[in-house]
Amino acid sequence: MKYSNKINWAFASAILVSLCWLIGDIFVAGFDPDPGDYPLFSKDYAGQADVVFATLMLEGSTPRLMFGALIGALTGPLLLPATWLVYQFFTDRKKWYAVLTYWILLAGAVLSPLGHAGFFYVGEIYKAVYHTDPIAHPYLLETGRGFMKMLNIAWGAAIGVLAVGWITFAVCIILKKTLLPRWMAILTPIVLTLLIIPLKNVLPLPYSGWVGGAIFNIAYLIFFSSLLFFFRKKLFAEESNN
Repeated sequence: MKYSNKINWAFASAILVSLCWLIGDIFVAGFDPDPGDYPLFSKDYAGQADVVFATLMLEGSTPRLMFGALIGALTGPLLLPATWLVYQFFTDRKKWYAVLTYWILLAGAVLSPLGHAGFFYVGEIYKAVYHTDPIAHPYLLETGRGFMKMLNIAWGAAIGVLAVGWITFAVCIILKKTLLPRWMAILTPIVLTLLIIPLKNVLPLPYSGWVGGAIFNIAYLIFFSSLLFFFRKKLFAEESNN
């Protein structure tokens, strides 16, 4: 794998999109509320709404949630060159496993913006329930269930496809099918996400909410930063040998 303007721009896209999605996650879902503080949902409507999601974004203003949703959704196209960049690290890009991994990750990237943006609508509908007269609650709760169903499908599909793609890529790293050392498998987003999760439980507010909301994209940023570090180190080594 040699240096080129395409590689340069792909790295820039990967780092930028990771930062934008990390910021977006913090703004749209970076909260860590105690559902017990909202008895309307944790008690009165416990059987009619997902209590965790119903209370998650109640503290977020509409501009905050909107910004968080849009900065992720509108920078979604940058995931495409970032995915192409990952593909470049296969030792033989014509092999079936390389092509398959690339297309799975590409599909996950295409699915991701809708799942991310869906948090805005869920947050807004449950804020409406919380701040309106009870006479309107049955209709709003029904709408909220529809929004949650949409979010679960869109978000679940994106995360599920990405999980398959990144686990496959990690396996390829371990089997030496890529240019990366085996230890880099630990820094792939899904594996790294699992390692970051416990950090949320030891951090104070508001940082626990920030990490909880942005775990996956924190992992993305660390992964692509590590990829850049590895690539530059390898490039400098090759130049020194020449």
